[in-house]
Amino acid sequence: MDSTTKLGLGAAVVATVLLVMAAFSSSWLIGENYGIKSEVGLRSVNICADESNCENVDLSTWAESPYAPKGLSTYITLGTISFFAALLTAGFMLVLLGYGVRGKAPRWPVHPGSMALLLSIALLIVGVLTLALHPFKSAGWGTGPGFMMLGGGDVAALVAALFLGRSVPTSEDEWFE
Repeated sequence: MDSTTKLGLGAAVVATVLLVMAAFSSSWLIGENYGIKSEVGLRSVNICADESNCENVDLSTWAESPYAPKGLSTYITLGTISFFAALLTAGFMLVLLGYGVRGKAPRWPVHPGSMALLLSIALLIVGVLTLALHPFKSAGWGTGPGFMMLGGGDVAALVAALFLGRSVPTSEDEWFE
């Protein structure tokens, strides 16, 4: 196994872990209003009056309340897309890991590395849109560690897709079949 493949395998492991952690993180956005600390993830919001008094609320439930901020439905839609895109990209990282460890070329119509590359680029765009269009900007809420994990996982996924997509050279016979 050459060093490029080893680096690609390491990047795929890092990408898988970070993308799954980002998808399930409850802290994509963090803020505080009127002494109430809040952390918003892709699927829920965690609201804390103090350290011992916290409540986790599903975003769709919050969207139905009269206290829901304007634009929350857009965040929920983009957050749901980001959630599934992160998990799908992590899944393709696992596929690339399997082929990379075995040292075999996949017999798919489209190489899993190409699919992972496409998904990670799409995930980067959707993730940034999710963050850019959140409804809490006017309250001064900031970026939390969930988005940072997505960014790190996405960069690792790009590296893994590029390195593992070329880990097994195609023979000249396969080009003409």
